[in-house]
This record gives sequence, C-alpha cells and structure tokens, in this order.
Amino acid sequence: MPSPASSTDSKQQLETPAVVLDCWDHGESDLIVTFFCQGLGRLTGIAKGAKRSKKRFVNKLELFSSLKIRHTVPASHRLSFIAEAELHESFLKLRRNFSCYIAATTIREFLLLATRETEGDEEIYPLLIWALHSLENGSQPQTILVFFLIRLFSAIGYSPRLHRCEKCSTPIGGTTRYSFSHSTGSVYCSNCQKTVPANAERLTPGTVKTLTTALTSPLNRLHRLGLSPNSRYEALNLLHAYGRQLFQRDIISWKALQNEIRQ
Repeated sequence: MPSPASSTDSKQQLETPAVVLDCWDHGESDLIVTFFCQGLGRLTGIAKGAKRSKKRFVNKLELFSSLKIRHTVPASHRLSFIAEAELHESFLKLRRNFSCYIAATTIREFLLLATRETEGDEEIYPLLIWALHSLENGSQPQTILVFFLIRLFSAIGYSPRLHRCEKCSTPIGGTTRYSFSHSTGSVYCSNCQKTVPANAERLTPGTVKTLTTALTSPLNRLHRLGLSPNSRYEALNLLHAYGRQLFQRDIISWKALQNEIRQ
C-alpha cells in the first residue's frame, strides 16, 4: 500500500469532479478513499480525520457518490491528501435497489481492475457518470452494464472485434449465428466454427448488431438502444469471459449478477 500523504507533500491543490469507488479505515479517524476523477482517472487519497468530521466529509464518502474533491497530486507511490469534499449527487437508488446495486458494483469492480493510478482518461469518467445516472433514472440495469463494459474495453484499447468474421473477413449480417472467442477478442461466423477456439460464446445476429452499434453511438444516445433478455444474457456472458481473459481475475460480484440474469 502507498504510504499516507501529508499536507506538505504538495503545495498545489486541485478541485476535481470524482466518484467514490472504495473506502476503508486508516487508523482511528482517517479514511483511505479511491476515486475515479475527471481528467485524472483513478486517484487514491487519505482523508485525515474523516471519521470525526462534522463538515468536510460527513455522509459524503459513500460508494458511488459524485463529489467535487479538493486534493493534492503527490509524487509517485504516495497517497493524495484529500482536504475537502463537496457532494453533488449521492445516487441513493444504487444502494436501495438490489439490481441497480449489483450492476453498479460490477461497474466499480471492472473499473478498479482496468485502470491505474492517475492515468488520465477523457472517455471513462463521462461513461461512468452516464452509467450511474442511467441506473438512478430507472434504465434496465443489466443493459446499462453491457453498454458500460463494451465502451470501457474500447476506452482502454481492447475493443472486441465484432464487425466481421475473424477467419473469413465476412461482414457481420444476415441470420447466421456467431461465436465470440474471449481468447482472441474476435467474432466468428457459422461457416468458420471449426476454427473457433474452445469455450467460445454463442451469439445471435441481434446481439452482435446491438453491441457494434453501442461501440460507435454517441454517449447521449446510448439510452435509445435496447437488448432483449436473451441478448442481455449473451452479451453479459461474452463481456464477463472477455474481461476475465484480459485481467486474469474473476469478478467477485458476478455470482450475484448471474442470479439476477436468471430471474
């Protein structure tokens, strides 16, 4: 774990929009908090005296809360010093609705696996805010999770190759079924099934078409796309297997998510 930062680590303080991804105790009164920040990306810092705070941090450092934080950006392998937090949105529904909570928790877990400290990114923060707002406003949780994950993989440079068959290069279309290999990150048509690596995920044309559309649609139009229950099931299995291949880690929240999918 990085060593705690002090207020003298850096004289410069920034004000940054951020979302809380993780929070745990440090000593008797401090908290270590991981945020995903606009521009900066993932940032971990220490909030001194946060557990005793009656103004600076009270009821603000809950998971998924959207804040503006005042903080330092210290040297490498040091924690940021979090001076203050201003609450923008608490996203209470995410903690009160189980389906929304599981989707948000899965988003959080993938973000922690897919990003590194202070590696700035212009795409992921607005994508995260879009997903949280969509869940809060009543959109289908698993559909939002599908669109978040495929855009996240694209943002980190590992977009699934879904536009044409990896083997014969035939553009995706028609009524044939497809298979997606998480080991190659590619889709294969039914004519090339013999070349598909083991444990490929089966996909219907509608699922492939919606996923390719989600990759290129403007963020403010993603809510117009929909997925049937079968397509949600196919897409989530694909994205789970692909993510496990990329990060070499299983997703802890996936078991709970699978129970939601089966209902």
